[in-house]
Amino acid sequence: MKVIKTGLTYIVSIALAAAIVMFVNFANKYQLNPKEVYKVYLDGKEIGNITDKDELEDYINEEQTELKEEYDVDKVYIPEGVDIQKCTTYESEVLTAKQVNNIIKEEKPFTVEGYTITIKSNSDDEEDLVINVLDKDIFDKSIKSVVKAFVTEEDMDNYANDTQPEIKDTGTIIEDIYIDQDITIKHGYISTDEQIFTDEKTLTKYLMFGEVKEDQYYTVQEGDTIDSIAYDHKLATEEFLIVNPEFTSANNILSVGQQVKVGLINPIVDVVVETHNVIDQESKFETQEQEDPDMMYGTEEVIQEGQNGVDRLTTKIQSVNGETSNVVIVSSETIVPSVPKIVKVGTKTAGGSVAPIMSGSWAWPTISQYYISSYFGYRWGKVHEAIDIAGSGEGSPIYAAGSGTVVTARTNSGSLGTYVTINHGNGYYTLYGHMHSRLVSEGDTVQKGQQIGTMGHTGFATGTHLHFGLYYGGLPYRDGTPMDPLSLYK
Repeated sequence: MKVIKTGLTYIVSIALAAAIVMFVNFANKYQLNPKEVYKVYLDGKEIGNITDKDELEDYINEEQTELKEEYDVDKVYIPEGVDIQKCTTYESEVLTAKQVNNIIKEEKPFTVEGYTITIKSNSDDEEDLVINVLDKDIFDKSIKSVVKAFVTEEDMDNYANDTQPEIKDTGTIIEDIYIDQDITIKHGYISTDEQIFTDEKTLTKYLMFGEVKEDQYYTVQEGDTIDSIAYDHKLATEEFLIVNPEFTSANNILSVGQQVKVGLINPIVDVVVETHNVIDQESKFETQEQEDPDMMYGTEEVIQEGQNGVDRLTTKIQSVNGETSNVVIVSSETIVPSVPKIVKVGTKTAGGSVAPIMSGSWAWPTISQYYISSYFGYRWGKVHEAIDIAGSGEGSPIYAAGSGTVVTARTNSGSLGTYVTINHGNGYYTLYGHMHSRLVSEGDTVQKGQQIGTMGHTGFATGTHLHFGLYYGGLPYRDGTPMDPLSLYK
């Protein structure tokens, strides 16, 4: 019994000692009277208590001198994910502002006051673009600078002030200018580990080129032209003029040693300009052939020289970032009628038989009321291996530029949509893309000027137009060499 009693005494002593230790710890951590503190959380996890929220925020701001200098701001704020809640507690332990600052700066970057701008994508395959700026005015001024890359300052001012001159004979009136994306602007606090634009020049460059990089320059050499420099650097002439606004046209004179910008533009926003235009356009003369069985095959005689005419077109044109996306011809008036070229061609062979005609002249592939919305050459860094002929309207006729055999006739096939390829038997192939419908099949023989389809916007087309390509020595996009189709008509 004595042993049991001694053991119980020992156990009670240990338990009492433990209770005393627990009480002391509790007393150290907690107090009998409640007090108000601020509990700090980081991403939902408790960091500890502080006595003064303003003291913590002031300490963070005073310590972050480098960030204030980098962003030229007066104040730096707590990081995202930090939550400070006022509460009443019996817990006596509190942390200093310095201790909390040291904990959170190891976990999260601090923030500065600014604006988050979201540019909604027009494509389901692309994500919305988010841009951070310190001042909303920076974005507003940058957008205006981007617009002025595609519209002259004078034209923009006249449009804004409703002082555009009336069209007397020919000319252009801007009907609308807008950004074709939904843009939202939200005020808040931006993490300093994100890209933040602090000046108009840098943001304008980003909006124009899709990235912030050093300007690329080229030194003009003897014999250079604006067209040749643009082509050598994978630029359309229009793109060259956009990045070099001091030039007004491709005919401007260059000086040897002069430096010009040759960077590829890749606008982040779509600047849409809609215009009403009255233009005088040259109308191509037709070539009429007269077969003569008494003349040897391969010979010809010009009976009457052709002369181009002049048509006055009234059009509505929509362009996106300087590139024509849609054309509607409202009306057409003949100012000077064209005169057809009449050619007598021989069909007689040595054996006395009649040979098929293979004339060297080419027919225009659309009706005479048309507008070339895009030329052969570079466009956005890639070669546009055709000209785009617009303005004739959906369903208007498309003609074979020359006689030959249809080697490709496909419907809604990839980027070209419905298209036809013709082998003209002399090394030349012509391509007709984005058709609304086709009227020929593979293996068909067609004559120059024969209707082969109708104009549309199938495939990857921004508006109704004919993608008219010319290739030599092989099929398009295979072994054929792309050529400017307009070279056929010179």
